[in-house]
Amino acid sequence: MGKRKPRKPGKESTKTATTKIDLISNLPNFLLFHILSFLPTRCAMATSVLARRWRHLWKDLLVLDLDNSEESPYYLPGGRHRFVDFVDSVFAQRTAPHVEKLRLTCEIPMDKRKSSKTWFRTAVGPHLKELYLDLTLHNHQGYGRVKLPEKVLTSTSLESLVLKGRMYLVIYEGFGWVRLPSVKNLELDLDCVDPNSVICSCRALENLKLTLREAFPTKSWETPELHMPPTLKRLTLIQADETEEFLNDIEELVINTPLLEYLSITLWARCLEVSISDYPNMVEAHLDIDQDKEQVGWVVELFKALHQTKLLDLKLSTMECLLVASRFELPEFSRLVNLELEIPYFDSGFMIELLHNCNMLQVLTLHNREKVSTLELEEPNCWKLPTKDPDCVISHLKIFEFKGYQDSADEHGFVAYLLERGPILETMKIHADPSLGPKYKKCIHKQLSRVPRSSKTCQLKVT
Repeated sequence: MGKRKPRKPGKESTKTATTKIDLISNLPNFLLFHILSFLPTRCAMATSVLARRWRHLWKDLLVLDLDNSEESPYYLPGGRHRFVDFVDSVFAQRTAPHVEKLRLTCEIPMDKRKSSKTWFRTAVGPHLKELYLDLTLHNHQGYGRVKLPEKVLTSTSLESLVLKGRMYLVIYEGFGWVRLPSVKNLELDLDCVDPNSVICSCRALENLKLTLREAFPTKSWETPELHMPPTLKRLTLIQADETEEFLNDIEELVINTPLLEYLSITLWARCLEVSISDYPNMVEAHLDIDQDKEQVGWVVELFKALHQTKLLDLKLSTMECLLVASRFELPEFSRLVNLELEIPYFDSGFMIELLHNCNMLQVLTLHNREKVSTLELEEPNCWKLPTKDPDCVISHLKIFEFKGYQDSADEHGFVAYLLERGPILETMKIHADPSLGPKYKKCIHKQLSRVPRSSKTCQLKVT
């Protein structure tokens, strides 16, 4: 056969040969500004080489994202001076009348500390809506303090304020009050600050993330208190690891926040007086709370107040508080779908009682943190078949995961019970304690595989 002759270019091929139209460049400026606002400022500046029209576009942006953290892909190692000079040039070249959003993360050399004042003076104004600051004043002796200007803490336009990092931010000397009426999102992760003075000034606050790093308040004659605004919908309270030895007791902790939908608390400072409300809108709750036996009462009350949540995650310290408390009636978790528990030891009687109060439960995750050696010192719990099956086991439970499984008689009886009585169980994952060894794990899998399953689709995995 002869070679096929090349096809002569027709109308279609002629069209493809023509120059492609630059659709992005034909967009109006306000759309280009919107697109560029999602880029780091360094990337937005780089678009100036695309075409003549793009040369000065970045200068009119109302959003600045200037990040020199180690996580940033544009991090300049050992380039503190270079980055400060870069930020100076950005503010010097801008032609936009104001700033609406500013994200600034960097270490400022001591001899460049005046630059931060210029940045604040330019950016902080009546149009600023979002401010994210992660600043550190650096010198050869360590780290110093960056003073936050007064007008930041009296802004009526700010809707989101994030102050965090290894830096030290202090309220302007002689300035004793804060007023942030429009702030809905607040994140504080500072060393020198009285968090309560800032939190209480945010009357419209909906999302709060607070990290406690050292004793507060900064004035020794004031009482350490934390009062959460009733408008809160999300609350994350974290005690940093390094504060264990010197964080003072919290005299009063008030969480009267009936609109709360998300709650996460990591805390081991003693709370002497705690006020808690009911949380009918709760969706997700994570508790990692450690208290003395005298203070566990408020942990129990908080546990009860979370009865409407859909996801509940209780860490080991929280479970220990609940187990050492005086016996109390377990609440009815009528909407709970996902339950995650870290337990100091396994007690099937407690688990069955809890499951009876979780009628809608679909996902159950247990992590037994008990050391294997302790099983020999204490008489193990014995498995007893419940007289009545929990509703969730026979009608809703789909996923069960057991971490730190030690194959005690009580544990084996409970796991086998779920296999036998769970008609819609889809997945069962058993993570054996590492001390048991690979041969023992195979034995566990063999024993559990022999258990008759109510669900024909249930997959058993032992690792």
